[in-house]
Amino acid sequence: MKGIVFSFKKAKLGIKGFRRITFSDMRYFLKRYGITILFSAVLLFGLASGSVYAQSSNIDLLDSLDFLFTTNLDARLAQNPVGTFCACFASDFIFLFSVFLLGLTPWGAFIMPFIILFKGFGTGITAGYLFAVHKFAGIGFYLLILLPGTFLFCAALINFCSKAFVFSKEMLVFTFGKYPPSQTLRSKAVSLSSYFMASLILSFLAALIDAVLWTLLAGMFNF
Repeated sequence: MKGIVFSFKKAKLGIKGFRRITFSDMRYFLKRYGITILFSAVLLFGLASGSVYAQSSNIDLLDSLDFLFTTNLDARLAQNPVGTFCACFASDFIFLFSVFLLGLTPWGAFIMPFIILFKGFGTGITAGYLFAVHKFAGIGFYLLILLPGTFLFCAALINFCSKAFVFSKEMLVFTFGKYPPSQTLRSKAVSLSSYFMASLILSFLAALIDAVLWTLLAGMFNF
């Protein structure tokens, strides 16, 4: 019996003892993380599109988007740490709350990718704007001050979107499908609310990181 088990384990191993990745492994990976990967790809596409668009966009339009994205450095640099924190957290809250509301609707799953795309587009606009106006100093400003908080929030947003997407899909099946979901929607709604609170905590930390970095490091750059 030991010989059979040992042979089976050896058959699963590739060269130098590494386990070969099978089709079932890939299917399991895509089933579990496919939505997260899709939203990440949409965010990156929006990031690239926003970076390109910022090179030729109107400065007045960029300033008008400052409530959601950092496109008006003069106004942001004039704020105190509390103002910076509130501005960052308010922007992040709008995105998270929008996803939360969409997750509670049957049609929300069709709109969430556009929320992620818009967030990526705005983030790309910020990076592209800093490079277009301030060149490499702007890129350094983005990497040192804006990127840490932005990365943390985007990770939280993508993770929460994947949870809200699944619940919205369950709502769609419950509304138009022939068979009800295997679990009650109430328990899943409670779980979605828990993920929302966790995402808000991460957004709070991201805004706090932004405020600290703006306060400590923004003075190093002469814009």
